[in-house]
Amino acid sequence: MKLEAIPIQGYRFVSWSGAEFDSASSITIEMNCNINLQANFSPIIPILTMDKHGHGTILPAPGLYPYPTGTVIDVKATPDKGWKFDRWTPNVSDPNSAETSLTLNSDTRVTASFSLIWTVWMILGIVIASLILAGIIGWLVWLVFKHRKKLKTNLPVILRSDYTSLVFRLILGGIFIFAGFAKIHNISALVTEINEYQILPPTLASMYGHILPYAEIIIGTLLVLGIILRITTVTASLMLISFTVSKIVAMILNLNIKTCDCFGIARPLLSTQSLAIDLVMLLLAAQIIVFRKELFSIPWPKFRKKSKS
Repeated sequence: MKLEAIPIQGYRFVSWSGAEFDSASSITIEMNCNINLQANFSPIIPILTMDKHGHGTILPAPGLYPYPTGTVIDVKATPDKGWKFDRWTPNVSDPNSAETSLTLNSDTRVTASFSLIWTVWMILGIVIASLILAGIIGWLVWLVFKHRKKLKTNLPVILRSDYTSLVFRLILGGIFIFAGFAKIHNISALVTEINEYQILPPTLASMYGHILPYAEIIIGTLLVLGIILRITTVTASLMLISFTVSKIVAMILNLNIKTCDCFGIARPLLSTQSLAIDLVMLLLAAQIIVFRKELFSIPWPKFRKKSKS
C-alpha cells in the first residue's frame, strides 16, 4: 500500500509516527498486521531579512526575523541628516513610501535604499578633488614619460624583459576576462552596486552596468592576444582609473559601500581590497605602456598610402 502525506498551505511534513520509516512524505508499506501510523506536520516559519543601502534607520532594524505565515509587518525608513529615502525593494505594499507594510508568506528580503542629498559645496568639492587627483595622475604619467629612457636602463632587467611584459599582459587580460564573465550572470546586482556610488543617474547606471561586463571581456581578450596593444592597454588603464576614483570618492563621502562585487558572486571583495587590486593592475598596465613589448602579440595590419609615380 502506498501512503503520501500532503501538507496544507503554511505547513510542512516532518515525519511518520508509529513505525520506522524514512523521512520521505511518500512511503509504501506491506499490510501483514495492524499498523497505527501518524503523519506529523509543523507550521512553516518564514524569515524576514531586513537590510539597507546608504545612511538611515529602518524598523525593524537590519537582521533576521521569524514570523508566522500571513503576518502583516509594518516597515519604516528614516534617513539620516544629509540623506533622503529613495525606495524599498518591490516586495512591499508601496515601495516608494517610507512607511509601508508587507504580508509575509515566505522567506523575504526587504531592503531600504537611501541616497545622499547633493549640495553645491559637495559637488564643488568633488570636482576639485577629482581635478587634483587627475592632476597627480597626469603628473606621474608625464614624469614617467619624461624619464622613460632612464627607466629603461636603470630598472632591473626583469622589469624590462619581453617575457615580463607578456606575463603582465596575460595577467591583466585574464583578470578583465574573468571579471567580465563573473558579472554577466548577475547584472541586476551590478547595476544596484553602480547606483550605490551615486555618480551616474539611474538610467545611465543601468546602461553602464549592462555594457561593462562585455567591455571587460573584449578588452581582456585584446590584451591576451596582443591586438592593438598600446591602445587597448591605455583603454584598460582609463577604466581602472575610473574605478579607482569612484572608490576613493565613495570612501571620502562615507557611502557605506563595504564590499565590491568586482568578480560577481565568485569572489566578493572588501572595497579596500578591490582598490588595492585596481592599483596593482594600473602598475601592470604602466609597465606594458612604458616598455612597449609585443612578444607573441598579433600585429595590427598597417595600411600604407601608395606613392604617386
